Amino acid sequence: MMSNLGGYQVITTLIKRVGGPRNAMRLAAATGGALLIAGGAALAGIQQASPTLKKYAVKLFAVRRGQTEYEGTPLTSSFTVAVAAESDQGVSFNIGDTFRVLEQDADAVLIELIGNDNNPWVISAELLSEISNFPHAPGDEVHHDQID
Repeated sequence: MMSNLGGYQVITTLIKRVGGPRNAMRLAAATGGALLIAGGAALAGIQQASPTLKKYAVKLFAVRRGQTEYEGTPLTSSFTVAVAAESDQGVSFNIGDTFRVLEQDADAVLIELIGNDNNPWVISAELLSEISNFPHAPGDEVHHDQID
């Protein structure tokens, strides 16, 4: 049978370092209260974000199941790479690769590179239009999978 004397020594040393048992109890109560408040705030944030996250998750699962439409809106558009290139993030595009646009905000395009296990990627719309049939003119925004 092993002794737990080492554990008692560690606890006693820690209690001494914080100024005694009374301070240790206050510290433990304050830490527990802070965790309770943080947990409550996190729960409130999750509950508030839930409807939007649920819509987005339903769309993603629909895409994975191979559905092409969700509530009458095309889920994805596929584009084919015509010129080999590498993005600033180190993503390699080879001739014949295909990608799907998941979201776009100004020049930042969130894509899924088909056959790449490290998806998704944020790529410049300008680069995508230069190397593929992705339509982009400065100022245009293409929202293929935008959640309304």
